[in-house]
Order: sequence, then structure tokens, then C-alpha cells
Amino acid sequence: ESLGELTQLQLLQLQSNRITKMPNIPQLDENNYYKSTFVTDCGVPSAFDEALECEHCTMCCNANEDCYPQEDTRIAEHLGLSYSTFAVLFISCFIALCCIVALSLYLFSKRKNQ
Repeated sequence: ESLGELTQLQLLQLQSNRITKMPNIPQLDENNYYKSTFVTDCGVPSAFDEALECEHCTMCCNANEDCYPQEDTRIAEHLGLSYSTFAVLFISCFIALCCIVALSLYLFSKRKNQ
């Protein structure tokens, strides 16, 4: 019997056990145990070469045995962007703004010298 066939499963905590591949597990109801409903070693830094992928986990623990809830960041909630995408967008806008200011100052100084 696989874990996916356990229809009454309410709590599953698999952290600190070196599972390298997640079994097929349906999304569990978070009402009874909230963020501790489904816990695995999917955090970073990972004890593995690659971090464990866990789509339905409610909490991920890392190699330092620190556990964090799987929640969308504020940026992801409001803009639908990951931190890396937001950082690239922010830096690009900053560089564009600097170029506009530099061009404006150059044109202003050139006009002033005429």
C-alpha cells in the first residue's frame, strides 16, 4: 500500500530521515495541524546534492535542522514574481533610471555651455 492510498492521513512528518525522493502523496488537510501537517527535508541548505522537491509540503526543513513554512513571499503574492525575477527587474529599472539621469545631465550641461 502506498502513502497516496491512505485516505485518513492527517499528519506526515518526514524530516531528518534522508529520503531522497518524495513518494506520491495527496495534499493533506491543514485544518488540524496547520503548517506542521506535511514536513520534509526540502529546505536549503540541503543535506543532499540537490534540494528535495515537495509540491504539497506545508513546511520544509534544511540541513541545519531549521524548519520554515512553505508560503508565498509578499512579492509572489502581490506581483506573481519570484525573488530572482524581481531582483532582475529592479536592477534593470535602476540602471535605466541612472542612464536617463546621466543623459539628462549631459544634455543640460551641453545646452548650458551654448
